[in-house]
Amino acid sequence: MNLPPDLLLDKRLVDRHIRRGFLSRDVYEQHLADLQDARPRAHRMRIEVSSVGVGRVTREDDGETET
Repeated sequence: MNLPPDLLLDKRLVDRHIRRGFLSRDVYEQHLADLQDARPRAHRMRIEVSSVGVGRVTREDDGETET
């Protein structure tokens, strides 16, 4: 499969791509190591959350993992 680099290395999809052999863990780890530090461009935000009328929210396991 020939995926564009932005999809191949997408954090939400990378575990799936590694499992399917589209990407190696070593290549992904090197990509992460090569990323520039974006902290100097970051801004702190204050967010207030108000009720939108949802009484209960449950998360269903979708099989994906967060890294």
